[in-house]
Amino acid sequence: MSTQESQASVLDTTRQGIVLAIIAMAAFSSGDAVVKHVAQTYPLPQLLWVRYIILSVFVIGMALYRAGPEGLKRVARSNNLPLQVFRSVFLLGEAFLFTLSFKLLPIADVHAIVAVAPIVVTALSALWLKEQVGIRRWSAVLVGFAGVMIILRPGFEGFNELFLLPLLAASAFAVYQILLRISSRYDDGETSQFYTGVVPLICVTFMIPFFWVTPDLYGWLALIAGGIFISLGHFFLIFAFQYATPSAIQPFNYTLLVWATLFGWLFYDEFPDQWTIVGALVVVSSGLYTLYRERKRS
Repeated sequence: MSTQESQASVLDTTRQGIVLAIIAMAAFSSGDAVVKHVAQTYPLPQLLWVRYIILSVFVIGMALYRAGPEGLKRVARSNNLPLQVFRSVFLLGEAFLFTLSFKLLPIADVHAIVAVAPIVVTALSALWLKEQVGIRRWSAVLVGFAGVMIILRPGFEGFNELFLLPLLAASAFAVYQILLRISSRYDDGETSQFYTGVVPLICVTFMIPFFWVTPDLYGWLALIAGGIFISLGHFFLIFAFQYATPSAIQPFNYTLLVWATLFGWLFYDEFPDQWTIVGALVVVSSGLYTLYRERKRS
């Protein structure tokens, strides 16, 4: 194969990965739209319980499909079990904050604020993992937080204290990503995915007797649909990373904002105000610049 043919092949597979990532973002946003609807009727632990059942079935099913019972044993074997459990419990807390945000706030507004997560990861990487972060990336961090302040507008008439929920969710997700980086030193991605589904499921199962509301047929369909959409998002994202590098895919994760705005407008007659749009553009621009500097550094 010539050099040109090789480059064309790499470009073609990268495009496939990008398309899969965009589909994954659409699936995640579809799940968020369903969750916003069912969260008005059913308790948050019940929503998360159904989600993690479906996610666990998906992860376990993939392991069995690939390598049978031995494959399941392999992915369940962790070299640092306490870290995997702590990371997964932390993710459950982030999921509670995220789901509560969708219940109380417009979908696009939530994602506009949560888009700051990669920027928080950069800051935490320097403070926690002692990674080298230059002045340009620190400047991007500050600009990103300025974008969040534009959205929040603290001290002004448009300030909504509920916006602190997705900000906390973004911070929790950033910590989760740092923990995921640390756990990758001990276990592969499949093992981390296994504990991402199973540990939260076990935790939420203990809450279910205190929060259970028996759904009707429509309720069951909505609960299951939300879980399936989110699991499909994970499924497409996994395959996206098999076709393209993380640095190629990451910028397209911001298409989640586009899908969130579209679904919020179609199903809930929601549309972000001008300050949220301006703030989101600042946050996304800062995040893309951070990814660019990360790629250049690598």
